[in-house]
Amino acid sequence: MLPESIPRYSVGPLFGFVANAVMTILCLIVMALYRHYRPLRGLLFFNLFITFCFSGWVLYSLQGSPESILLGYRVMFAALAMLPASWLWFYSTLINERPSGFTWALTGTSLFLAAVALLGEGPGFFGFPLEPDRIAVNVLRPQSQFLRPLILCYCLIACLFYLSWTVVRLRRFKEERTYLLPAASGLLIWFLGGVHDSLRVAGVTIFIKEQILWFASFWLSVFLTIAVGLHFRSLERAVREARDVFERFVPPAYLRRIAREGLAAIRLGEADRQWVTILCCDIRGFTALSEQLNPGELLSFLNQILERMTSAVTQNQGVIDKFIGDAILCIFEEPNSAERGVACGLDMLSLVKSFNGEKNLRSDQCIRIGIGLHSGPVILGTIGSSNRMDSTVLGLTVNLAKRLEELTKSLGVDMLISDQVASRLPTGHPYRLRRLGEVSVRGCSAPVGVAEVSDHRLTRDPERGI
Repeated sequence: MLPESIPRYSVGPLFGFVANAVMTILCLIVMALYRHYRPLRGLLFFNLFITFCFSGWVLYSLQGSPESILLGYRVMFAALAMLPASWLWFYSTLINERPSGFTWALTGTSLFLAAVALLGEGPGFFGFPLEPDRIAVNVLRPQSQFLRPLILCYCLIACLFYLSWTVVRLRRFKEERTYLLPAASGLLIWFLGGVHDSLRVAGVTIFIKEQILWFASFWLSVFLTIAVGLHFRSLERAVREARDVFERFVPPAYLRRIAREGLAAIRLGEADRQWVTILCCDIRGFTALSEQLNPGELLSFLNQILERMTSAVTQNQGVIDKFIGDAILCIFEEPNSAERGVACGLDMLSLVKSFNGEKNLRSDQCIRIGIGLHSGPVILGTIGSSNRMDSTVLGLTVNLAKRLEELTKSLGVDMLISDQVASRLPTGHPYRLRRLGEVSVRGCSAPVGVAEVSDHRLTRDPERGI
């Protein structure tokens, strides 16, 4: 139950004030969590002004001293005059448009009317002596022959304009329907409530004898909040879809290090140093094969092979850095990067063997691959220019892995690993290594110890993951 000191005329505005004050506080809390989400700012401005409007309404409706009645009336209409500007800024942030000349003109008009409402003197604006309300019993209000109807007409015309604008966008841009529909519903309710109360102030009663603008304003706040929620949900879904697509081109390992604060925070030259195992894989004889197939057949053939290679990398928790023609560069992060890299290489060899069997290729047409692995430090980062960037992995480790892959052809083996990889395999590993001694590698001043992994046909079944 409300205290008896609160007049019946104040109950609705008081409810609206409390509800919108709570919504404003909640909006501030959410803004602290999502400070870069601009529509929340537009919603906050609207909630602030509508809360001020209700606070002035409550102060006026309590019918205290003449001075408090005048002050409450001034605050209420000054906040009302700011509503069209708050709607415009809300829509600008919601549809992500830059402020235009119309935006600043409407904002200036709202500020001017609000200033006049707060400072204007005399019966033409807001002034004494007080006069009885035409409908409400025992309620006094300041005289206003000019400013009160001007502000009410200004708000109603602006509301009708935004309502029409929203309906037009709903028809033209179907993808915006989800979050513009509640905004249009809220504006329609507020417009109807404003027309009703304006007619009531003029002495015309339509359906309800009581004022309903406070009720319409509350529901406008609710519907605009729903619009922001739906917009945030659609934006979040779009960002998630964009990130999923982005991660097909940029490895997640990079994103965790060079985009800790989000994709928008990626800058040219972002870098991070890390110990990894690099796997390089290349299809042998692909150039000769490309001369026998037309472009469509060649791409289809290549993609079938790369699809299987990708599944092997994913199964062993690796990351494909890039496809270089018919070659693949893969990264395996710690822990157990060497073991997972070797397992991936063996799976690739088994998958290629099964691919040749499925295609019934002749011995001279069979696909063969060469694989090289090396473990060591690399630099993950971005290179290029401010207009065109690419993620990459740099360092001697990458070069050595590529050189070992190139050596597989001259040494007549399928997969070579360096001593650094072999030394990092766990004790009792199931792989049979055949040491090939040290080899000279282009780009490296010291010889590199290498070994062939030769037991994949006996120990690995990539289709079953064992």
